[in-house]
Amino acid sequence: MLLYRFPGKEIVQKMGSFEKQASFSSSGFIVSSFNGEEKYLFVEKEQQASEIPNKTIVSINKEEYLKQGEKLVAAIRNLGIQKTVLSRIHTQVFDSKNSLALFEQLEKAYPTAFVYYFEDADLGTWLGASPEILFQLHGNSGFTIALAATKKSDDQSVWNQKEIMEQAFVTDFIEESLSVIGVKDLEKNGPYEQQAGPVKHLKTDFSFSIGVLSTFEILKALHPTPAVSGLPQTISLELINSLEKHQRELYAGYIGSVEKNEASIYVNLRCCQLSEGKIHLYLGGGYTKDSDPQHEWEETINKSKTILDLVQKL
Repeated sequence: MLLYRFPGKEIVQKMGSFEKQASFSSSGFIVSSFNGEEKYLFVEKEQQASEIPNKTIVSINKEEYLKQGEKLVAAIRNLGIQKTVLSRIHTQVFDSKNSLALFEQLEKAYPTAFVYYFEDADLGTWLGASPEILFQLHGNSGFTIALAATKKSDDQSVWNQKEIMEQAFVTDFIEESLSVIGVKDLEKNGPYEQQAGPVKHLKTDFSFSIGVLSTFEILKALHPTPAVSGLPQTISLELINSLEKHQRELYAGYIGSVEKNEASIYVNLRCCQLSEGKIHLYLGGGYTKDSDPQHEWEETINKSKTILDLVQKL
């Protein structure tokens, strides 16, 4: 089963399952793994799988996270890396009978986010409310955003240099990546603040003409952005793989709908995986040479409230 709602649209419900794809060649609802190597297309069918898998999901405590953060900051300074994103999983007790009710609460609480819920025999049960557009297409006009740097919604302090640079890294990456593949008429607006539930970010908008490029060529160029991986990308991904004890799976992959001359694809953030009696939230923070692991831990706590504030109301 699949439920989803784009901002300003009605909830869509479909029955079926996800099928793994070597590459995308047809339209429909799609989802990818974090690294983009595993791709899935939702195929509508009447018969549903009877069992949803329960996978082993690794969570770490604050002490372990801070140790990882200290190692990452040292590596960033020693290697001259601009930014790397470190993630963790928060797990707590959750009554699985409330899964659909949680989706309904997310849909009401975050009208400007892309919200979804699905149960699948291979991928498991996932739910999320993402504020981050990866790519939108309307006719020949493309749109994407750079969304980075985080603080609490009620924090009225000036954005510091670390946060400004973190957002600039993503903006520069997107601008360069789009130019390399030959998009036309690229226009940029920002950065400016955008609120996303309990937190807010710095955001820059990009609009452009795609010419002869396909949606999937643009996704390949953009994903994963430094907002979820880092810069330089290759070294950042190596650090992520060496430090994180969990698999990101679908977290920070892309998810959304592709049709002829239309597309709406989001980064799979503010998401969680549900298993029997538990909820597992995937939470990330951007590290630079000036990062304080304690501050980044607090940032993941703030991001977790997108879902956990609603869990407490069920």
